[in-house]
Amino acid sequence: MIEPTVIPEMGDVGGRFFGEIPDAKKTRHYYIAAEPVLWDFAPEGRDSVCGKLLPPDVLLHRHSWKVRYVQYADDTFSARILPMERLGILGPVLRGVTGEYLAVTFLNRSWMPLSMHPHGVKYDKDSEGSFYKPSPGRGAAVAPGAKFTYVWHLNEASAPRTGEPSSKAWLYHSHVTGEEEINQGLIGSIIVTDPARARPDGTPADVDREMASLFLIFNESSLSEGEAEEADERPVNAPTGPVQRTWAEIQEIMQQGERHTINGRVFGNLAGLEMNQGERVRWYVFGLGSEKDFHTAHWHGESVVENNLTRTDVVELLPGSMKVADMHMDNPGTWLLHCHVGDHMSEGMFTRFTVHPKGTPGVSREPEVAFFGMPQSARTLRIHTAELLLSKSNIPASEINLTGEVTVPDPFSLARNEFKVQVGQKTIVLHPDASGISVSPVAILLVKNTSLSGNGNVIGGTLNFELTLKGESWVEELRQLKLLRQDTLTPNASVKCSLSIGAAQHDTFMVLKDAGHK
Repeated sequence: MIEPTVIPEMGDVGGRFFGEIPDAKKTRHYYIAAEPVLWDFAPEGRDSVCGKLLPPDVLLHRHSWKVRYVQYADDTFSARILPMERLGILGPVLRGVTGEYLAVTFLNRSWMPLSMHPHGVKYDKDSEGSFYKPSPGRGAAVAPGAKFTYVWHLNEASAPRTGEPSSKAWLYHSHVTGEEEINQGLIGSIIVTDPARARPDGTPADVDREMASLFLIFNESSLSEGEAEEADERPVNAPTGPVQRTWAEIQEIMQQGERHTINGRVFGNLAGLEMNQGERVRWYVFGLGSEKDFHTAHWHGESVVENNLTRTDVVELLPGSMKVADMHMDNPGTWLLHCHVGDHMSEGMFTRFTVHPKGTPGVSREPEVAFFGMPQSARTLRIHTAELLLSKSNIPASEINLTGEVTVPDPFSLARNEFKVQVGQKTIVLHPDASGISVSPVAILLVKNTSLSGNGNVIGGTLNFELTLKGESWVEELRQLKLLRQDTLTPNASVKCSLSIGAAQHDTFMVLKDAGHK
């Protein structure tokens, strides 16, 4: 039993670096919670690379309860930041330039003491985030429901050296009971950039896009850690454990429970690895796990320069490895990324990455999409499309048609929550039914990803929606904001859009496009 070092009644007793509050102008603040989640190792439900069914053990046991690091917008911990698909199970990326501080307010929403232990950066004992005797720091074991603010300094020792790439990545993970928490999914990364080789926003100036890949075998067997360890100490045919399994039976159970993942996905189910021809892409490549986690990350179709030293297309990884691999995207197509260890690949440790050819739409190069941990990517609401369709006769009425996504609790019940929509100063409150539909004379809401069970729940923590705002009152609001003059939108017309769901308020700006007349 671990006695927590911080309990809820204490409040947040962190936030200092060797007794001093760091300079706010040099500090980047993040709000991270540890939360249970029903993780899906293969959300597509099949081997999408080889065009096959999943192996029976994976198909029948795709889902597993995990605990993940999740980023929030502020210290209320009410509005979660939209996740980046390509990170998979990895937690939020924390980034800064040499000389800055990271202040990370951590809230434990799980059932066990947890922490955040960083690699590479400088910290005092209270911000070490690791529990061991005789004198654990205050942030060593944060109790369920408790908060603690870790402060880490991105000093010269954590920064890229001359001759190394302009940025480098370090891991962070929970370190109360060690390996068990990594297997739960409590893993993330920190990126440190050399300011002499950085853009004003802190991203590496010689890079156009960042990728991150963690090669890790998750243990999803039903065996306790003690039973597995005891089996290794017994003769092959001797029964062991509480149900007297033989060594061979235990090995079979362990193998059936292994999930050979890249970012927590198997058999090609990691999506979002997209880039454009001609881009300079930096891959942060990680290895963690046990003595089985000896990996060789191999890219088809492209080669990389590893840590500014070696041209290769295979990067070797041991548990605890953190490497940088730079790639110039000169070969358009969809290519394989996999571990070249034979049984790891056969067990699903592979996925695909896509290089879009020049002259095609490709993928956005905006910093919030191309790089990790950017302030502008810390959104809880994203509007994908916003189109104004005007009516010449008011019959049918003019419309503003929106599609987007917003974060919600997981699982989320539609029946128990109201949606308050605000554009400019005009608002409306909607109450969707179990099918995710709400219809009123001036608005229609359609939730696109309600569960197939029909119980009115949204699973996964992100709600996808279509919203139609009908009638001249919405158009008049655009006129009041001077975005619409003589039925013509001003160029790049941008308006604030808010969506309140329960206690969480989500804000963003949307750029309206003219969809013509009807």
